[in-house]
Amino acid sequence: MKKVVVDRSICLKAGQCYYLQPSVFRADSQGWPEIIVEHPEGEELEAAEDAVEICPSGAITLEDA
Repeated sequence: MKKVVVDRSICLKAGQCYYLQPSVFRADSQGWPEIIVEHPEGEELEAAEDAVEICPSGAITLEDA
């Protein structure tokens, strides 16, 4: 099982994750990404993997849970 992690210390708040993968992420009131599905499976896992690829700062990772 994988776990979605966002490192806020390097996040640029570019919004690519929640604009392109809204099934896994949403924006909080300050523009930080919030994880909707912490342990994605199936299509949501594919969406999380895509978010890892598109994140401009590399702040999103998938870790073994």
